[in-house]
Amino acid sequence: MKYKALFLDVDGTTVVHGIQNLPSNRVTHAVEQARNKIHICLATSRPLYVTQSILEHLKLSGPCVMTGGTQIYDPVKKKMIMEFPLKEHTIHSVYAYCRIHKIEVHVFDGKTDVPFHGGRVKKEILSLYIPKIDPQIVDETIKDLQQMPDLNIYKIPSWTPGFMSIDIMAGDASKLHGIVEVAKLLNIQTHEMIGVGDGYNDFPLLMACGLKVAMGNAVPELKAIADFIAPTVEEDGVATVIEKFIL
Repeated sequence: MKYKALFLDVDGTTVVHGIQNLPSNRVTHAVEQARNKIHICLATSRPLYVTQSILEHLKLSGPCVMTGGTQIYDPVKKKMIMEFPLKEHTIHSVYAYCRIHKIEVHVFDGKTDVPFHGGRVKKEILSLYIPKIDPQIVDETIKDLQQMPDLNIYKIPSWTPGFMSIDIMAGDASKLHGIVEVAKLLNIQTHEMIGVGDGYNDFPLLMACGLKVAMGNAVPELKAIADFIAPTVEEDGVATVIEKFIL
C-alpha cells in the first residue's frame, strides 16, 4: 500500500511530553526524508502557539489539525483555514456543572487560554479546558459531561504532575473530523493515510486513518485497536513508522 499522508500526534508521539521539547535527531531526519514522498501533518490537542516551534523545526507543509480538532492550520500560508467553535449555551452548561463541583474551567479562543467565571461570552470559543483534576474523579466527570449533547470530551495528561486534564470541544470538532477535512483538502482517501498516537484523545486520530499505529508508550486501549505497535517515543517510534511504511 502506498500511503499519501501521515498524521502525527505531538506529545508522547512526535516529542517526549513537554512544551519546550523538539523531535529527536532521528525523527527529524526521518521526516526530512519523507517530506517529498508523503504529506506529513500534525494532529494535536496543542494550540498553535505551543506547536509553532515543532512546525518550524520539521518544516511541515501539510495542513495540521490543531487544538484537538477545533482548528486546521496551513503551515505554508501560516494561517488558520478552518475553525469549529462551541455554542454559547454549551459553554454555560459546562460552566454550571464545573461551578457546582468546584472545578476550574478555562476557555480558549485560539489565542488565549483563561479561566472562565461565567457571564456573557464575547468572542468565539474553540474549546473548554479543565487544566487540573484528580485522576480518581476524571472518568466520572467525563461521564457526567457526556450527558450534554453535541460535545467531544477527552482526558489528557495534565501539565501539573499527579493530575489529569480534560478537553471539551464541539461535537463537530475532533481529530477525526479535522483529519477528514484535511483529506478533502489534499484530495486523498482516508484509507491512504497513516495515523500515529499514544493517548485517549488519539482514538479519533487512529479511527480516521487506514493504518492505525499506537506508540509503545500508548495507553492499552489505543494499542488494542492498532494495526502496528511502534517503539516508544523515547525510542523514536515515529522514525520507525516512517522507515517501515514510507521510505
